[in-house]
Amino acid sequence: MKKILITSYCNIFPPYWGGASRIYNLTKFLAKENKVWLLCNDFRFLKDREVCCKEYEELKNNLNVKIFFIKPFSSKSQIINISLISQGFKIIKKEKPDIILASHLSSAFNAMVIGWLSHIPYFLDEHNIEFMRHYRTYQNRKLQRLFLKIYENFACKKAKKIFCVSDNDKKLLISKLKIKDDKTILIPNAVDTEKFYPSNKNSNQIKKDLKLESSQIIQFFGKLDYKPNYEAVKIIRNEILPRILKKIPNTKFLIVGDHPPLKFKHENIVFSGLVDDIQDYINVADVVICPLLSGGGTRLKILEALCCGKTVISTTIGAEGIVLNEFKDVLLISDDWETFCNKIISCLSTNTQSKNRNFYSLSWRKSAEEINKLLKF
Repeated sequence: MKKILITSYCNIFPPYWGGASRIYNLTKFLAKENKVWLLCNDFRFLKDREVCCKEYEELKNNLNVKIFFIKPFSSKSQIINISLISQGFKIIKKEKPDIILASHLSSAFNAMVIGWLSHIPYFLDEHNIEFMRHYRTYQNRKLQRLFLKIYENFACKKAKKIFCVSDNDKKLLISKLKIKDDKTILIPNAVDTEKFYPSNKNSNQIKKDLKLESSQIIQFFGKLDYKPNYEAVKIIRNEILPRILKKIPNTKFLIVGDHPPLKFKHENIVFSGLVDDIQDYINVADVVICPLLSGGGTRLKILEALCCGKTVISTTIGAEGIVLNEFKDVLLISDDWETFCNKIISCLSTNTQSKNRNFYSLSWRKSAEEINKLLKF
C-alpha cells in the first residue's frame, strides 16, 4: 500500500464537471489500495449547494482518505497557494507519502515546491494540454498562451511521470513540448460504471417534473459557464434546434448544468440547472449531443452517455481523444450542422443503443489499476 498526496487547484465537491470528476474518481479508486491525502484549494466553491454532496460524504467516511480544504492564496490565480504548500509539508512530516500527484497543471507549482523541498517524487496529471486548449478557446490572449506554454513545459519536465488522458494529448506533449515518450503515461478519462449504466428507474418522474412526457428528448450537459459549453448551447439554439424542429416539432432539448445561459431560452429548450444524479437525467434522453468547437482533453460527458446506453452525436473536437472502435455505431461524428442534425433525426427514428456491452475498458477502476502498476517502485 502506497501513500499518495494529491493536490487539487479547486474544491471538487460536488464533482459535476469533468476536471472535478477525474480528481474525485481517481482519489476514490486509488484509495482502494492506497492511503490518499487530498488537498483541495477552496476555489470555485459551490456556496449555495442545490444538491447534497454524496461524493464528499463517501470520501470523508473512507478510512484510506483524508480531505483538507485550503483557502486560496489569491482569487486571481490558483497557481501559487502558500497555505496549501504549508499544509502539504505538515502531512509529509507526519505521514511521509511516497509520491505527490498534482491534479491539473494549475496545481503543479504547489506540488513541485513540496516535492523539491521534501525530496518526494512529483507526478503531474494533465487533464488537458492547457496551452493548446487556450489556443482554441481564447485566441486573442497571445501573452497568456505564451506564459502557459512556458509554464507547462517547465512543469512537465520537472515531473517524474506525466499522466495523459488520451494518445492525442500524449503526442502533443512529445511534439510540441519535447517531452520524452517514456515519461508520459496514458491514464484515460473514464466512468464509474457502478453509477453510469442504462436504467429507467427515475425517468418517468423526471419527465413528469420537467413536463417532457410526450416529447423526444435531445440532451446536452456540462458546466455551462465554461466557454466551450456556453458556445455549444448557442450552437444548439441557433443551428441545431431550428433544423430539428422542422422535421420533429415535438422535440425538446434538455440542457443540464449549473449557470444555464438563459439568453438562449426557447419554448423547446428546458434548462434543468444543476442536478444531483446526472446519470438519471442522461437515462431520460433519447439521444445525447456534444456540439463543441473548442476545449481540450477528452469529454467525460460522451463516455458517461455511452455507458448509459445512449447514442452520442459529436463534433470532431467534441470526441477528440476517444478511440472506441467497439462503439463506432453509437458515437457518430459530424462537423457540418446539416449532417449533424440528420444524424440526430436518424437516431431518434432507429433508437440505436449501446446496451449489453462491456464497459470495463472505460472504467475508473481500470485507470487506477494502471497507476497502481506504475507506483510499484
